[in-house]
Amino acid sequence: LKAINKAVVSTQSTGECEKYAEKFNSLIFGKIRDVFGSFEDHSACVLLDFCPEDGNSTTVCDVCTAGFDEVREIIVSPVTETLIKSELELACKVTGPFSRICTAMVDEGIEMVFKALHYELDDMDGHGICKFLHLCKRH
Repeated sequence: LKAINKAVVSTQSTGECEKYAEKFNSLIFGKIRDVFGSFEDHSACVLLDFCPEDGNSTTVCDVCTAGFDEVREIIVSPVTETLIKSELELACKVTGPFSRICTAMVDEGIEMVFKALHYELDDMDGHGICKFLHLCKRH
C-alpha cells in the first residue's frame, strides 16, 4: 500500500509540475510572440535585408533599436518578475515538506536575478547595443 501511495503521489506531483511548466512556458512564449507579432512586415523585411530600395527610411538600426528597447522593457518589467516568481512559488508547492525552503530560495533568487538585470539593463539603450553589434553606423 505504501508503494502504491508513493507511486500515486509521485505521478500526481509530476503531472502538476508539468502543468505548471506548460502554463509558465505558454505565458512567456506568448509574450515573445506578441513582441515579434508587433513588427510590421516592412520592419521584418528591413531586418532580414530582403527589401528592395523603395525610398523608405527605415533601417536595420531602427528595427534593432526598437526591438531591443521592447525586449528590455519586458525583461525588467515588474509584471515579468511577479509572473516568474509566482509560477516558481506555485511549483514549490509540489515539493511537499520542502515547500517553505523552496519558496524562500525562489524569493531570494528572483530578487538577485532581477537586481542584476536592472543593474545591467536599466541604463542601456537600444541604439548603444545595436551600435556595439555593428547594426547601426558609428557617428
